[in-house]
Amino acid sequence: MDNDDNLLDSHPDLMDPDWRKHAQTDAWLGAKKDRKQLRKQRKRGSRKPRRRWWIFAVFVLILAVTTAGIVLVGRRAPAPEAAPNPTRVPQYARVDLSRPFANTPADTWPKGLDGITAPAAVAVGAFKADAVADAYAKVRQVIAAARLDPAVLYQHDSKAYLALFAMDSRAAISADLERKPSKDGQADVSTYLTEIADGHHLLDQGPRSFGSLSARAGERPGELIVDAKFSIAYAFDAAQPEQLSTPAEIVSFLRADESYVIRRGTGFPHGDGLWPFGGSSAYSAVGCAAAKDGFLAPGYANPPALPTSGDHQDAPGYYDPKYPVPTLDGCPD
Repeated sequence: MDNDDNLLDSHPDLMDPDWRKHAQTDAWLGAKKDRKQLRKQRKRGSRKPRRRWWIFAVFVLILAVTTAGIVLVGRRAPAPEAAPNPTRVPQYARVDLSRPFANTPADTWPKGLDGITAPAAVAVGAFKADAVADAYAKVRQVIAAARLDPAVLYQHDSKAYLALFAMDSRAAISADLERKPSKDGQADVSTYLTEIADGHHLLDQGPRSFGSLSARAGERPGELIVDAKFSIAYAFDAAQPEQLSTPAEIVSFLRADESYVIRRGTGFPHGDGLWPFGGSSAYSAVGCAAAKDGFLAPGYANPPALPTSGDHQDAPGYYDPKYPVPTLDGCPD
């Protein structure tokens, strides 16, 4: 080992002063380069965590802004208006004569008789499809004359209505029209016709209807029976609507199940044509004093009622023809 050190010390290059100066300079430059490289590596290593923290901070900021936007939109967006209950008129709701059916089952019903529909006509017994279609049209004509014709509604004139029936049936119908409403179950004027009490008028927005027609064969050859199940809503004008507390005070409902028979052929001694074949009907939200005389008046014609608590569910049969016709009219006996 000592010999080797001596040989290095005695090497000719090491003995040269210029070479030694050059070697020291190279060593110093090399060390400086190494220090720079080390600093760069340290800087690169320190940037990675900073970049990650910066990305994370931006993500949190975007998430916070998005969440705040959703909350603000949810607070500012108006809640959608609830669909009217198809079997109830609320006890308390705003009355608006420009939208009289709002908050009632009739709010979505078509105007006039457009809400009473019939299926595509097909042959029934001896009646071909076109004859069944004619029967549907005839029954619709009868319902319109009985429940919507101004002559019947306001003048209480039933001549055009009676003319739609077979000649031999008119006398019996006329006798029923002369009867006053009673509790004995006999047919009376309100069974056949809707007549509005004097002093009251309907708004231009109605009436509206909801229901259906169907056809079936009668018990005897040459008979076709058309069943009509429907509701009609009548909207009345009011002088001071702001004093009313519920649409039931201006909107009255008729619910009816009616059947008609068309007879055709030589086997009927009383002649061909259209005959009433039974039915039942009921009104709701009406003026009770007028109803006792067989006339239709709005609910606000009743004396003011005492406030009631809680919510009241009406009989669904007043508004939906799939339910039976109610037996109560909401008026005291």
